Amino acid sequence: MIYSYLIISLVCIFIILLLNNKKLTHAVVYLFGFFQIYFCYELYTHPERCQNEYFSVDSIGVLFTIILAVLSLVAAVHYQKYETLHKEDIRSVKIHNAVYIGFNAALVGVYLSGHYGLLWAFIEATTLTGATLIYHDRKKIVLEAVWKYVFACSVSITLAFTGILLLSVAAQEIKLSELSFELLAQNAQIMNPVWLKAAFIFILVGFSVKMGVSPMFNVDIDAKDVSPFPIGALFSSVLLNAGFLAIYRFYSIFKDTEMGVWMNHVLVIASVLTLLFASAHLLKAKNYKRLFAYSSMEHSGLVLIAITLGKLGILAAFLHLTFHAVVKSGLFFQIGQVIRLNQGKKEAITGYFYQNPLGGFILLFGSLAIMALPPSGLFISELLIFKSLLLQQNGLIIVLIFSLLSIIFYALLTSVFKLLFYPSTTEKVIVKPKTYWLENLLQLFLLGLSVYFGLFQSQFLIDLIQASL
Repeated sequence: MIYSYLIISLVCIFIILLLNNKKLTHAVVYLFGFFQIYFCYELYTHPERCQNEYFSVDSIGVLFTIILAVLSLVAAVHYQKYETLHKEDIRSVKIHNAVYIGFNAALVGVYLSGHYGLLWAFIEATTLTGATLIYHDRKKIVLEAVWKYVFACSVSITLAFTGILLLSVAAQEIKLSELSFELLAQNAQIMNPVWLKAAFIFILVGFSVKMGVSPMFNVDIDAKDVSPFPIGALFSSVLLNAGFLAIYRFYSIFKDTEMGVWMNHVLVIASVLTLLFASAHLLKAKNYKRLFAYSSMEHSGLVLIAITLGKLGILAAFLHLTFHAVVKSGLFFQIGQVIRLNQGKKEAITGYFYQNPLGGFILLFGSLAIMALPPSGLFISELLIFKSLLLQQNGLIIVLIFSLLSIIFYALLTSVFKLLFYPSTTEKVIVKPKTYWLENLLQLFLLGLSVYFGLFQSQFLIDLIQASL
């Protein structure tokens, strides 16, 4: 089934490149989106159809693929309106839509890879496709951000590949023929911890560029800032999940070996540094796209800490990633409307609630949800993270994290309230761009999902995560 998915992806890309009608290219993207939802159904009901020597379907891969299928379809709707308002030519739309499908396929490959080498190859594919999607507007500042993104990602992915080479050295010492996750897990206890520790450092640093955590986080922020807002939404959700999964695959295999405690210490240090950098940048951020991009760093740091806290912490981490993807993508979609209604401005915007009351409502409650205030689902996952920390009596870490989260909360709340409720200082616009009901409806749907998860326990979601613990 996985090979059928990849072949259909290539066919859709080829069809889009042949078409010369923008509506038809969008139609192909929507058809692919619905096919991707069907593919998720097949993954969940018949996972054995996707099992082979290179791909392995576990419940976490299924969960992340479902999130991708939903959010990519919503993003496709927002992009169609984006390109219409920007009056883009058919060539730009064709390239975007073709590469967009390739980006989706690369992410599915990351989620379902059963081999570390293959996972690395698909991560690299997200770099190539992602860079093309970032460069969509073809401006000088965009070109600079793209070159930074390609250069930093190339260096980072090379570091990750070095980690995989070190892992292969450890595997060859015990005569392992390949780096499949199953084979590594079976032999984790007898592999040389010296090679494994070195491999983990390189893998963590290398894949941190995709997750947006310390040390390689800056290029991710620039990419989200200059890309079209539907792409920024996906970078902050499904691509972040891919970066996390690339790190978690290694951690989950070796966490019960003698290097497990050491890996926990490394992850805690990376997490605290990420929260520290996020709080410092949020205090001075004036660009609203960058503001929410730095907010993603906060949540990335939290989930790295969470996975060091045992089964309850790992459950909380995957719940947190799910809720964050839903809320943060909705916020990026709405901030795109903010920028559009203010003629491309990304900072010093005030009075948005009076300019667009429904959009202001979405932005307000979405921002409160991303701050993990009830009834947001993020409140539940953060509560579980702090509960796990308390159970392990990590008092110093709790105080440190809570202090940094308080700074982040203050910075976000201050900026969002200025955007929404401060009197407008700009001159009245004669011709104001319209808002579109379908965009708002989809954003309300995502916000409603977060509230639903916060109010009601989703047994389906919990069972799906626990099946892989």
